[in-house]
Amino acid sequence: MALESELKFLDADLAATSRRLRESGGESLGRYFESNAVFDYPDRSLKEKGILLRLRERQGGAVLTVKRPPRDAAPSALKVFEEIETGVDDCAAMRRSLLAVGFIEAFGYEKVREKWRFMDCVVCLDMLPFGDFVEIEGTGAAVPACAAALGLEDRQTSTATYHALNLEQRRAEGLAPDENFRFDPSARGELLRAIGKDWLATLDRR
Repeated sequence: MALESELKFLDADLAATSRRLRESGGESLGRYFESNAVFDYPDRSLKEKGILLRLRERQGGAVLTVKRPPRDAAPSALKVFEEIETGVDDCAAMRRSLLAVGFIEAFGYEKVREKWRFMDCVVCLDMLPFGDFVEIEGTGAAVPACAAALGLEDRQTSTATYHALNLEQRRAEGLAPDENFRFDPSARGELLRAIGKDWLATLDRR
């Protein structure tokens, strides 16, 4: 099974990064809204083992993903994991199936992702309810080179999950722990309308 490696860049300027990707010849893979549900056993034993079981719904379909720590990964400055993904035709049916065999929905989260391919990396510009981030996926050599080309080399980085970053920010702000992070309904509506316009504009250019 292939290993995936990634690094997050914090407090990113998404508009500036998007512009630089476009001007540098990056390949746009689209911008879309995601709704994610993370499943676990009631005792949260998957989390204890560092395993993620996620059902992601976005415009155009759904994906079931398992991420787990690699058995024999070499030390790395990037987050390294094994990933298994498959498309899902019926998201609601898959959710019912997971619940039926004993999983619980541990938490849910939303984000807007703008995805690019650039310099042998996949670059994701992520807008979350608690902040903006750039996530670069690639090899240990490709990720730093890609980040430098995008002017991100001096940004603070993290290998933590968005789940962990959300809890960390809530602690820093003196807020009660909450594993969920979703946009408020009015912000969600504005984002969906904006993304719909982007999608229609893309179709017009084809």
